Amino acid sequence: MSPNSVLHFLVIYDIRAAKAELVPFGTDYEAALDAYDRTEAEHRDDLNTEVVLLGSDSVETIERTHSSYFELSERHIDRIVARELAELGLS
Repeated sequence: MSPNSVLHFLVIYDIRAAKAELVPFGTDYEAALDAYDRTEAEHRDDLNTEVVLLGSDSVETIERTHSSYFELSERHIDRIVARELAELGLS
């Protein structure tokens, strides 16, 4: 994976709600970094929010390598339910 093909994702994690918001930026590192700086400043004194900027080849890799942010998120639960229904032939 070349540096020009890295996809950037901003993760805003609400610790109390155990919910992650994932904001994709594609390969635009400058826009991702700017959003990270603004979001980090916005939540600087909020002990219940984590702000993380991650780079990867795909959203699936991010969800796998940083699963603690996504295990209880609605998006992840929807994928689990869909996979289970498909395995049961109910999709």
